[in-house]
Amino acid sequence: MCPRACIYLLLSLSLCVTVSEGKQDFAVNVNDDGTYNVVVQGDVWLKSAPTFFRADGQVFSSADGSLKLVKNTQSSGVDVVGQWEANSFLYQAGSSQIEASFVQYTPDPSIFTYNNPAIPFMLFKQRYINGANNTASNSSDFTISGFPGFLIQESTLPLGYFGYGGSQFGSLGLMAGQWGPSSFKITDGIEGGPLALFDQVKTANTLIISPASRFMSSSIWRQNASTGGDNLYWGTMGGVENAPLGVETSFILFCGNQGINKAFVSWGQILKQWHGRTDQYVKSDFTINYLGYWMDNGAYYYYRTEKGKNDQDTVLDLQTYMGQIGVPARYIQFDEWWYYWDNDHGVVTWSAQPKVFPNGMQWLYNKTGYPVVAHSMYWSSNTTYATANGGKYEFLIDGPKSLPLEERFWTDLLAESRKWGLFVYEQDYLGTEFQQIKKLLTDIDLGSQWLTQMGNGAAKNGLTIQYCMSLPRHALQSLEIPVVTQARVSHDNRPNTDNWKIGVTSLLAWAIGISPFKDNFWTTKVEPGNGYNGTEPHTSLNAVVATLSTGPVGISDMVGGMNRTLIMKSVNADGLILKPSRPATAIDNRLRKMAWSDFEGPDGEVWSTYSDFGGKNKYGIVLAADLQGSYTMTPCMAGYQGFPSSMVFPANDPNKIQPLTDPQPLTMSGCTTTDFCLFYVSPVLTFNGKQVLIQGELDKWVPMSPQRVTGINIADDITISLTGAAKEKVSFWFNVDGKSTPVACTLGAGGLATLRFTAGACLGA
Repeated sequence: MCPRACIYLLLSLSLCVTVSEGKQDFAVNVNDDGTYNVVVQGDVWLKSAPTFFRADGQVFSSADGSLKLVKNTQSSGVDVVGQWEANSFLYQAGSSQIEASFVQYTPDPSIFTYNNPAIPFMLFKQRYINGANNTASNSSDFTISGFPGFLIQESTLPLGYFGYGGSQFGSLGLMAGQWGPSSFKITDGIEGGPLALFDQVKTANTLIISPASRFMSSSIWRQNASTGGDNLYWGTMGGVENAPLGVETSFILFCGNQGINKAFVSWGQILKQWHGRTDQYVKSDFTINYLGYWMDNGAYYYYRTEKGKNDQDTVLDLQTYMGQIGVPARYIQFDEWWYYWDNDHGVVTWSAQPKVFPNGMQWLYNKTGYPVVAHSMYWSSNTTYATANGGKYEFLIDGPKSLPLEERFWTDLLAESRKWGLFVYEQDYLGTEFQQIKKLLTDIDLGSQWLTQMGNGAAKNGLTIQYCMSLPRHALQSLEIPVVTQARVSHDNRPNTDNWKIGVTSLLAWAIGISPFKDNFWTTKVEPGNGYNGTEPHTSLNAVVATLSTGPVGISDMVGGMNRTLIMKSVNADGLILKPSRPATAIDNRLRKMAWSDFEGPDGEVWSTYSDFGGKNKYGIVLAADLQGSYTMTPCMAGYQGFPSSMVFPANDPNKIQPLTDPQPLTMSGCTTTDFCLFYVSPVLTFNGKQVLIQGELDKWVPMSPQRVTGINIADDITISLTGAAKEKVSFWFNVDGKSTPVACTLGAGGLATLRFTAGACLGA
């Protein structure tokens, strides 16, 4: 049975509310002394740790009474998310007055996809009434405040967790395990990120805790016994020296019991609503929608050219070759090798070196017509743009690195770059710059200012931004910068690595409105003369993962080395990526298996996604790879609750259909990295007394893509509206009573066609 709705209650002071079963489904119980605990399904999951704040060079804590409770007040109101009720505790910490508030929100139901009515959630707010001075702790990885905070102790039931952390959108420091003093280990501090706690029940009750504002200066800190106790805190990062008058930081506690995936989506919907983030820039980003050619780390032409030629001539050779074999790449990416940088790899001048592009980037853009994704790293202290070096813009110089301090720098730089075809500005080394420029760690506002100015400069010039080597705080900051449309969610691609394993970080990206990028990939196993002394045996796996990510699809082969058949499985004849409605993400039982090695989840990667055409027209996709043994999965396990009655079949055998129900689940086995398993799920239609499945364009990774199928009408006939390139040939499959057959369709001069099932033919337009 699929999960029922959660009930969310805030219990203020001595108020106690129970449900008919005698259990609290979800509650934050707050006592009059400011202590609190979190209850889920009648069980106490979390107990509060002592609240603390740093001010005047010392720590004031409720544990020893040095943090004085002045008064407690209640208030209520309405904002962009919905109605709220607050229970606020005013504390005296030395010369500073600081308010810690529990704020229960009941959001507007219209912002939720999965939960109706909308689910209340909790915010923990810290507000420095009169500011605070001399707040810095011994380490930037600590926090100068602790609210909320929870004791790390054994719970009454097994709880698992995973926490995002580290570079590449929190993927490199991702950690999972079991909640408890000896088993709980996360990446915290500057590199820490959102944390999920969940239980083992079928419906996966899930708590998600993360910053909800001031993302660049907020941290999670695992305090150990040597620094005062085994506690987990959220607060302002430890290096911040002063808290300005009235500054407020908030942290969200969200609970869901429709599974881990759906909890993350609802958590993200709240944050997107709060910060006004929409999908308009993501939907219009050319590089997210079309096939591109990439020249970054892992690519054949990364710091490498055609023999005896420069990069300019290599690009021209690539364009000629792709035109000859019919590969419709629509843009190109240039990595760090194209501009001027110093021995520390900091950018000196962000313009082309003559030895790379002798005729200049504008000439090359005019010649090829390729829009450009251009890489940039951190700025050198020797940058020619800084006033300290004779330039026009104020930069903060810190050792070998520097930081631009004026928005007009970004506006001018990116305006000039539009002339040579820049469409996407790729900001790399985000974590390195943040951690190595001291003032970014000591000033509560500078990190946000840096990224916001960059985003504003891009927006003024009609550009979008890709984040690379971002920490979770950069990822969350993008909620306030809608022109950040995409981000790398994996380590750099190299031949024969596991760079494709993005199922967990794609969940975070999808939740906050970012398109995940797995990096470039080869489409041919052997590419002679490459700089990595390796081969790529998993070309198809990389291609399907890139396509199912819904992010950029970037090929990176040598001239003469492209597998056109494989490439065209991702795109239409114009290079438009045929993708699902949302990224493929790790199923809940995979996430729980990461926490409990003995949990009955898949021992390997099992992801799901779908294409949604409205109503009951939902078509699923399941990918399994690097799977040890076999795994049996029901529709609920795949996240297909509420989908219509469906059949499932392997991508390589459309006749091998079987029901996908709880009594008749899908069993997957033999799903390796080389021979991965790909399954498609189609709703069962009864038409003229026959069982009909619309199977779609089976020579593509996503046979039922909204980029191909624009309408499905089931009445006197089954009518499919198709779109694509002018005169493009489409082979569209149906399964009738267990037998699959294709219908050949040629789109009209306008790139449209209407396919009628009964006639087995289509009319182009």
